Formats: sequence, structure tokens, C-alpha cells
Amino acid sequence: MTCCDIEPAILARNVVLLTLINDRPLSKDDIKSHSIWNLFYHMLISNSDLVTLQEHTGKLLIASETLQTWLESSYGDYIQFTNEATLTELRHYWTQYVSADVSGKSKIDVNVRDGMSKRSKEIGTSSFAHGLRSAGPLWLSGLEVLGHTYRRYWETGVAGGNTADCTQLGQKNHVNPMFAVSSAPLGEFAVHYGSEPLLGFHLAETFRKLYYCGEKKALAAQSDRLVEAAKTQFTDWCHAFSALVRSRRVCVQLFSGEAVALCHQLQLGIGEARFYTKPWKLQPLRLDGHAGQKESCWPSLDRFDVIDTSNLGDHVGLINMIVATAPLLRTQATSVLCTESLLAASDDPTSSLSAVLGTDIVTFSLFIGLAPTGLLAGTTFEAVSNEAGLQSISRPVGIQKQSQYRLRIHWKSPYVQSSSACPVSSDKEKALKQVSVEADGLAAWLFSIYKKMFAKEDLSTLFSALQSMQNKQYSTDMQRYTRAAIVALIRVLKTTVLTDWSLVMTTFLDMVESDRTLLVGSNSLQELNMHLALFGVWTLPVLAQGPRRIQKTFNLQLRPRSNVEGVLGGPDPPSIVHIILSIPRKSLEVFTGGTGKISSTPGIHVSIKQQCGDQQYENCFHTFHCYFGRAFQGGDDGGPDIFEEDDKGWLGSADLVIMCPVPTFGLLTGPRSGLKVCLALNTTTENVGLYTPKLGPLLTVFETSMDNRRRVSICEHLAYMNTKDSIASQQKWLQMHSIRTEAKTTASAILDSNHRAKKLAIRIAFIQGSEEAKALASGIFVAVAPVSSSTVILKLGDRLSRRLVFPFPVQSSNCKTRIARKSSWIEVEAPIYVAPQPDAFDMWTKVHTKPDGSLSLGSIPCVNLDVQPAVSSATKKDQGWLNLLMGGTLSESEKYLKDHNHDLSTHPKIDLKESLNIIIQSFAGFNPKAKGRPVQNFQLTLSRNNSCHTLIFVSGLHHDLDLGSIVLDAWVLPLTTDRVQMLAPGLQGLLSAEPPPVGVYLSDRESTMWKRLLPALAERCRTWNHKASCEYRNKGQIPLSIEEDQNPLCGCGEGQVTPSFTKVKQWAPFAKYVTRIAIAPVFPVPYLESLMRFPNTEVSTATTGQRPRCDNCNASPGQLLACSGCGKARYCSKECQKAAWKAHKVKCKK
Repeated sequence: MTCCDIEPAILARNVVLLTLINDRPLSKDDIKSHSIWNLFYHMLISNSDLVTLQEHTGKLLIASETLQTWLESSYGDYIQFTNEATLTELRHYWTQYVSADVSGKSKIDVNVRDGMSKRSKEIGTSSFAHGLRSAGPLWLSGLEVLGHTYRRYWETGVAGGNTADCTQLGQKNHVNPMFAVSSAPLGEFAVHYGSEPLLGFHLAETFRKLYYCGEKKALAAQSDRLVEAAKTQFTDWCHAFSALVRSRRVCVQLFSGEAVALCHQLQLGIGEARFYTKPWKLQPLRLDGHAGQKESCWPSLDRFDVIDTSNLGDHVGLINMIVATAPLLRTQATSVLCTESLLAASDDPTSSLSAVLGTDIVTFSLFIGLAPTGLLAGTTFEAVSNEAGLQSISRPVGIQKQSQYRLRIHWKSPYVQSSSACPVSSDKEKALKQVSVEADGLAAWLFSIYKKMFAKEDLSTLFSALQSMQNKQYSTDMQRYTRAAIVALIRVLKTTVLTDWSLVMTTFLDMVESDRTLLVGSNSLQELNMHLALFGVWTLPVLAQGPRRIQKTFNLQLRPRSNVEGVLGGPDPPSIVHIILSIPRKSLEVFTGGTGKISSTPGIHVSIKQQCGDQQYENCFHTFHCYFGRAFQGGDDGGPDIFEEDDKGWLGSADLVIMCPVPTFGLLTGPRSGLKVCLALNTTTENVGLYTPKLGPLLTVFETSMDNRRRVSICEHLAYMNTKDSIASQQKWLQMHSIRTEAKTTASAILDSNHRAKKLAIRIAFIQGSEEAKALASGIFVAVAPVSSSTVILKLGDRLSRRLVFPFPVQSSNCKTRIARKSSWIEVEAPIYVAPQPDAFDMWTKVHTKPDGSLSLGSIPCVNLDVQPAVSSATKKDQGWLNLLMGGTLSESEKYLKDHNHDLSTHPKIDLKESLNIIIQSFAGFNPKAKGRPVQNFQLTLSRNNSCHTLIFVSGLHHDLDLGSIVLDAWVLPLTTDRVQMLAPGLQGLLSAEPPPVGVYLSDRESTMWKRLLPALAERCRTWNHKASCEYRNKGQIPLSIEEDQNPLCGCGEGQVTPSFTKVKQWAPFAKYVTRIAIAPVFPVPYLESLMRFPNTEVSTATTGQRPRCDNCNASPGQLLACSGCGKARYCSKECQKAAWKAHKVKCKK
């Protein structure tokens, strides 16, 4: 496990927690009242807590004198460091914990108490929804009390302001050094304003008991109950972690620095540093934490099964996070990249993901090789309706214009998820998951993303954007991308997309060069070309051959060598050099006011201008590294060879040193006296409004002549790095991971006029003279048989066949073929599956078989039923929150179809959701037909012939804590003719029981969906192991069958009952044959479907506030084409209308 944070104080306090837990054995009661809880959550602590902290950090300091002493200590087995710099930084904070003066009226004491007081006054009596996510489906009940706990936390410095801890703390207390010490300048109080200890716990059942079970008390008493529940969970977590440490099943690798830089360094390996650890620091990123050990003992840092980015995408850009992490993810069915966002990207959640990606989700996923599981499944088990409710009551207030919407997305390989493929390792297998595309189409798609990334450079929209942001701000309003970002994306695409990359790059660069909308961006063309070379992606001749050699080729005018000094004056100067620009401290006071405290963090860039002669220009560079200190000039090439950093940073007196890579060619063009270099702010709405009065219309912070040797110098390499070696590392990486030969069955993506992938085609060419070629020439019948959502069998007559696997889910039942009998090839074309379209194979229910024979779930998450809190003794009061939860399971389009009695035969998922609602509500006692009595027995019955094929026994209702939902602990008994005869007496007794079993009537299509779903529901909660004789393995398919009178489940889980089943006497006859399953509500995917949309109707955008959507792909371009037949169906393009016609023509009133 590798953990990264740019704030070292966070890692320092986490190490204190993890080591304190394991320092000595503790009973559960000890931890509840122990200093561990107080130290980790309270801003104010007692003297005994302070002594515990200082004594323990003293031990950490002894153990961490060197990396070797740490590894040899008792902590080194489960906590390690990726580099020495991280350990050094953490020691710095542990030293401060030991030596911090937290006495009354000390600087630390005053800073913390003033910070708490300031935030407490800002909160006042307002209600805040900060902790409501901890309440799960009971979020509506927690608004008042969680507003109270949040206010009390900032008033008292104690979690929830609970009575017991406040009493124990008393009046004589100290500020907690772990909340007081951070990297914030001036030692200021830096605890985030949204901090709420209870947010990290699952309190749904506690809320239920407080509000629905007659235990409602005063706010203070409610707060005490919530804190007590949180302490219990914290205690359980501590003991669980301690058990993992004792069994040597966990080792945490820590890195203090910038996450994107770490990921790119990990891609290139743990050799020489190619990046710096973090902004504003001169520290090279070296992964030397295990340098003293044998290489065989080093942890694996280049491939991961799970990567969780938290909400870093909000701050650094989602595309940046994906291209940095995707190459580090293993290609297995269980491998997952988790991203999260808290900032709303738009008013409409259905367009949020496409907005931050800058393109449609399908095309991005297809090309990058990772797709959101919601896109593949069209469903989620996460109770997304909770977040929709929270958003409705937590709109931005006052000066806060940025609204929140939490969106968790799990990204997986679409190839593995849809094909049950083995891990991809060989070049042949990599080629199978690769997709090819026409160069022109890919170039146009890249250019469309480019324009979205840098939309802020379109000055024509500057005024309108400024007006819009006065009212509301979205995450997409922030500038997160530089030209290096689009190049990093192209770099990854070269490993996943097969095309004529030379044509792609020339076409793409022509589009960028010809563009007249991003006027400011035209000055960044040289930066784009430079980064293409630095990343090893594409190198223009001027950068590949050097400026002097290219001068002769094109007869260009460069300054003679006699007029050039230093590294530029050689016979063959490097094509890329680094300008070292020293910014006077005085010039930075526009950001600090002379205090050292930064008032804002605007985007900046380096600009190089030639203002004399015939070749005047301005080139802007947004990717550079800076630090406070000095760069000594004195090397042989005239450039600096000594770099000295001022550790005080913004609080010191040293100048700001900027190291910026630039193409050499521009520095040799025109007279040197005309060259200017400056630091300026990016032209954004925020900067124009705030800084124009201070800096002028050009927003120039500092400008000087290139002749100013005191402020400007040029060198070949960055400090502590080698540019040539870095480029070579990038080229080696691309060479290792790119596929240069096309597989026989590589799929081609077919893009529409809007550069969106709509279809996939596989062309298979047969060798002349082969049996297939002869059969084809003879006119043999050709057919395509669908096998799964991504696999088809191409049949040539009755004897010959080929298995074709698409790299992305397709509508495999709607394939078309193109046949060239003389040329001996066949092309199979299929529309790409776009959730939430009906899926003939119910891919969301898929269970994968791993290479070792074990099973794993695709999009359905596992749940441990034995540890989820029970919803005990449901009462009528529970019906309110349960109805609120279940009401969110239908999307708006599903609700419309259901309410208007549409034929749902092609939408079995709607029927399934209704069946799940019947089962859950009936067990809770809210089925009117059962007269308010809880029902435990259910029959899945075919409506067509009134035959029951499955029995479900429900033993309990639990909270699903991670998903904010609920789950039934249930047991399933598939019925066959033989079993019915064998269990006849028991079945007769079950039918005569009171209340009788509830019949859940199914269409044929829903019945098939249930049979596909049951194996996944069993795997969700499985605690037993599959046997060597497992029918899944022997038969090679899951489920075993979807036919009538057939069992879809293997027998491995039969009879594995728990006391919750055996205590029901009438179930005894079935104990040997039932399998445990976890039944839960199924929700729409929020970035695909809306809960408040009505398709195929004339709904005014002005009245709904939502943009109409295409009835085929769900896009919302603003203007849609109406079907000329019925006038109701709406499509974004002719391609979508054509793709939907087969299904629409039945209902069209043409």
C-alpha cells in the first residue's frame, strides 16, 4: 500500500496514529477512553494526552535517525518510506510535536484558539450539511443534530462537543500540536474549515434509533450518542489494523510530495529523478527508500491492483490524474482506479463527467482503455439519491459560489470487464484490447479536447464568463491544464490506440496552428512542440536536429555564433535549454502585500518576446519549476551550476528562481538586445478582474532583458537532472508499452461527424488458399452469433468459425457484415453499447473467472453481511426514509415509462427494480397485502404460466455502510422438477405459513435477468470457497443456465447456512439446498441518467432548467433534431437517429 500527500503534516500525524495503535496491546474500552482518539480528532487535549504524544514521538525520533534504523525498528515492518526525503520531512514535524510550546498565550496556543474562534463565529447558528453523508439513507434526519455537532466541534475543539470528553478535558487544556503544526506560512492555523470528525464514520443505524425507534433526545444527548457510536467504530478499526500488523498482512509506503509527479516517476521506474517532489521546492524526486536493501526486497511500485485518487481531480484536473495513474494499473478483472469529485461541474449531474473530460465518456473510455463501471453496467448499487438530496439542501451560501456534488467513479478495463479475459501481458493480448482509428478522426478528437482544455484562452468569451462566475462557479471554471497535459494524454494514447501517428500529429498540429479562436493560446505553440519532444511523443525537425543544423537546411537567419555566449554559442547547441529567471522579492508583493502570506494563487507563465527586427514574436510557457533561493553562474557553459534553496520559502527574503524549458531556436532568432523574458499572470476572468489595476492590461509581474545577467541565465539541464536522459527514459517507456503491429482481429473505431465513437468493426482477412478463403469464395453462408456483450462467433457455414472479441461492449445482437469473397476478408461491425440502453446480456450482472479459477465481480461491490449493522425491528416510522431511498432507484426516464404503462418487455431492469422494491418493503412490513406483517418468504414466479422457479428466504435487513444503502441478508433456492418433488412436504408447509409467501411475478426477460443476477448476488457476500469440482469451472459458464427448470447456481455455497437461517424452523427442510445472497436496491448512474428527466416529450428547458437530451446517446448538445414521423423523438445527429430507428419505428406515428 502506497500513500501520498503533499502536506507532510498529514502523514506525520497518520504515522503517530498507526504506530500508537500497535505500541502496546489495548482492550476495546481502553481505546475508547485512550489518548489515541483524543490525539487524532480533538483540537484541544489534556495534559496527559500531550505527555502521551510527546513520549511516543520521542520514540519515533529515535527509530527514524536513518532509513536503516527505521527499517530495523519495530515500526519498519509495517510502515516504510519511498524516499529519504519523506522520512526527513516527517522527523521535522515529530520534532515539533515534542518541542512545541503549547502553554497558554504561546504563539501556537493563540493561533489555534483564534482560528477556532474565527470559524465558530463564521458558522454562527447556520445549519451546515458537512457531516450528513455519515447518515447514509437517513440523511434527512441528521440535518439538525449534525449542524449542532459541527458547530460544537469548532466551539469546543472536541469531536461533536460531546459531554464526556469536554468534561474530561476541563478548563486546563492544551492545543493539540498535531493540529497546530503544518507547512502553512507564518505558522498559521491551517485546519480545513470543513473538518468534521463524524464525517468519517457510518452512523445510519444510530440516527435510525434516535429518530425512528423512540429514542429521540435533546441535541446534546443526540450528539453524545453519535460520538459514542463513532468511538466504537474507531475502536474496531484500530483492532482490525493491529491484527493485520501482527499477521504481517499490511505494509504502508509513505511519500510526501505531489501525486501526479510521483505517478509519472513510478511509470519511468525508480532510477534517476525525472521530476521534482513538489512545487516551490528544489528537491528531486528520488525513490531511494530501499536503496540499502537488495532489489528483490523492494516493494512493487510500478503496478497496482487498486489506485484511489480521492478528489485530487478537483484540484489537478481529472484528465491529469487518469493519464498519470492508468499506466500503473494492472489489467485484471479486479483492478480498479477510483476517482472522486466534490465540486459540481454543472447544474446537471448527467453532464458532469463529460464536462470535466472535455468529451463524451464513451470515446474517452474506449481510447484510454479504462471505463467507468457505471458506463459498462448502466446501474450502481451506491445510493446516489442520497447525494441528490444533499445537493438540494446545501446550495452555496453568501460568498461561496461553488456548490458540491460528490461523485465516486470506479474505472476498470472495458476489455477485461466485458470479455472475462485473462490479465493482459503479451504483445498479442495487448493488441487484442487495443483499438485502431483513422488518423484524421483521432486528430480531430484530440483537437476538440485541446479546445476544451484551453477554453479560457478564448478572449471572446472572457466577459460572459466573468458575468457567469459572479453568480455561480463550477469545477470546470478552474484552469488546471497546460500543454504538457495534452501531451501526456497523447503519450498514453500511443500505448492504447493503433493508428498512423505521424499523420495524427501533423494533422493535429495543423489544426492547432490554424485555430483562430484561442487567440492567447497561439503563443503557446512552441511550448506544445517542445513538450511533445520532451515526452518522447513527436519531435519536429527543428527540435530533432538542433537549430544550427536546421538553419542550413531551411536557410534560416540565426545570430552568428560570434554574437552568442554560453551553451547557445557552441557549434551544435541543444535544441531545448532552460532559462533561469530570478524574480526580485519586491515584485512578488503583489501577491503577499509584503507579509509573506499569499493572498491568492493565480496561474502564471513565462513569456519570451523578441521585440526588434523582422522576426518579432511572443512565446508563452506554462510548465516550469520554481523555488526560492539562488542560482550561481559559473559553469563552463556560462550557466549556473550551483543551486541554493531558501527553506523559508515565501517567508524568507530570497528571490524566486524559475527554471523554464524553452526551445533554443527562438533564443537565436533576431537581435539579442530585443529579447525580453517576463513572468506574467494567465489571462483569466479572475486575474483580469483582480490584478489589472495592479499590474496593467498585460498582467506582467516582472520583465527584464535577456542581457540582464544578474536576473537571466541559460543552462542545458535542470538542477540535479539531465534533459537528454529524461527524453531517453520517455522514449524507452513508449517503446516498451506501445503496440506497433496490428493483431489479426484489432477493432477499428468508427467516429461520427462530432468525433464520437459510435461503432466498432473487426476485419479478419483469411490467407489465400486457406480453408476459410476457399469456403468464402464458394459462396458459403456467413452468420454472426452473439456470445456476450463484447464477443461474437463468426460462422462460415456449419463447420468453420472464428471468435471475435471487441475491446469495448457493443450491441452484439445488431452486428452487420461486409464480405469480400474474392479478396477473402469479412468485416463485422457493431454499434457501441451505451448505457443505459437495454443490454441483451445484462453485463452488469457479470461474474468473472480469474486465471487461478477464482471468481470476481465486475461492477457489483462485495459486502460483508456479518458486520453490517442490522435494521432491527422496523416500525411504521421507518417507512419514510425507506420510501425516500427506494424512490430514488428509478431514473426519470424509467419512471416515465413505468407511469405511462409503456411496454417494458425491452426494459426488464425497470421490472427488476420494482420486484426488489416489493421484496424489501414486504420484509420491512410495508406491503399492504400482508396487512403490515413482515414477510420473509418470496416466490419468483413466471407470469406466463404462473410457475414458481425460485424461492427467496430473507433473514435480515442491514445497512450497507459504504454505499449509503441497505441490503437484505437472504437465501435463494432455485427450483427444478426434481427438487420440487423432493421438497414437496416442506414446500407445502411453507405455502400454509402465515403470512404466506409473497409472489413476485416476472416476465420472461426479467426472469432471465434474475437468473443472471443470482450468481453475482451470491458472490457479493460469499464467505465460503468454491470447490475444485465447482460446476462453474467444469461447465465454463456463469450462470450455469438461464433456461426454465434449470439451476443457475453452482452447488459450492449450498447448505452454508448461518444461525440467522437455522433459527426459522419452517426453513429447516431447505437448509441443505439454499445459497446465501445479498439483495439490495439498484440505482441509476448519475452521470448517465437524471432522476428528473422526461424523454420523448415537449418539455421546455426554461421551465425545467435542464437541457433536452438525445434519445439514443443521452447527449445534451443544446439543439436536437426531431423525428419527422412522430415529432417527439429527439436526436443529436443523423447517425443517432439512424441507430435508434430499429427500436423507434415500432412506436413512431409515421
